[in-house]
Amino acid sequence: MKKRVFLILILFAALLSSASAIGFGYHIIEAKAETDFASGIFPLALNYQFNFPVPDFIEGSSTELAFRLDNGLDIRKLRQHPDDGRFLNDSNAGFPLEYMVLYDEFNLFYRQGFWNDHVALGVYIDGRFENAYETFDYKYDADHAEGLFWTEDGSERFAASSFTGAPELKGDRSVFNTSVSASLTLDFMSDEVIRRNGLKFDSYFRISGPVWIPLNDGTSDYILSRNTLDLAFTFIDVPWKEGRSWFSVVLDNSTTYRFIAGEKVPYYIQGGDMWNGNFMISTQHVVTNLLSLTFYGPQLTVDTYPALSVFLDLGFSGGRALNSCSDRNFRDFSAIFGLKAEFLLLGIAEFYVQCGYVKFPSLNQVEGAQMSIGFTFGV
Repeated sequence: MKKRVFLILILFAALLSSASAIGFGYHIIEAKAETDFASGIFPLALNYQFNFPVPDFIEGSSTELAFRLDNGLDIRKLRQHPDDGRFLNDSNAGFPLEYMVLYDEFNLFYRQGFWNDHVALGVYIDGRFENAYETFDYKYDADHAEGLFWTEDGSERFAASSFTGAPELKGDRSVFNTSVSASLTLDFMSDEVIRRNGLKFDSYFRISGPVWIPLNDGTSDYILSRNTLDLAFTFIDVPWKEGRSWFSVVLDNSTTYRFIAGEKVPYYIQGGDMWNGNFMISTQHVVTNLLSLTFYGPQLTVDTYPALSVFLDLGFSGGRALNSCSDRNFRDFSAIFGLKAEFLLLGIAEFYVQCGYVKFPSLNQVEGAQMSIGFTFGV
């Protein structure tokens, strides 16, 4: 454990030092760390955004020209076999699936609001660097003598692989992908911490890989379309004082449809995530829907309060598998229901206990109960 914490502190210090090296415009810095007490893993990320001082071209609506950089550590599980793209899970792989990735992603973007920012359009130039490693547990003790990339006898597991199923792990397991993106947002959502009413629609399109997009190392080639509709309604709101509430009950529903076409689709863009690290298999079409009913309060301060949510998470995958040698069409459905109790402190720390039951598991999930206890911290 001491070794893990020490390495994480080194990474965090490096990210902070890089943030201080840039000084144009004005900036926003966000740091986030999280841990699940069951796994002892500490993913963390540092985001910094530098806004260029441009005027608002439309009165009452914002104009934004900015550069955003996202650095972090991500703990992943291999979803598809590198050789042929067949789907993997803990029971059919025969080797450890967990590994970690250090990543940097930059976005240079222009976003223009309309109609008092109820409508916004954006265009982006994106770049993504990743380097994959064995987890901190690799060779940590006698129980962790084998990793994903290296076998127990010290040989490289996928030395002769085509990496069809995991293009981002080819060669030295480092990638640099560039892309161009566009977004449309319709925002008619009133969001006041523990009170939400209205709807919000986000549509996002990205293309990566064509020769006319420079500085791409050839490990990505895809077109992505992702569309999300969020709906919310506050059933009960019992006021207290100074804009706070004793108690509120909010119904939320978030539906996402994701379509991807391409020959090389890296892990970080595949999506299809569900509750507690579960995910739908990586096919061309994925639909996820999260329905939740949340009981908030009392608000001790505006951003300090307990909350209890009950939820139903549904997912559907369909079409040809991404990064696969097979032409088979898949249809996969999953349902997860459960509850989450949390306490938010000053808007920067969240302590939580969550439990759920996976029913109709996808090919990459195990049916049954799951539980986790942990916290997130962000500034």
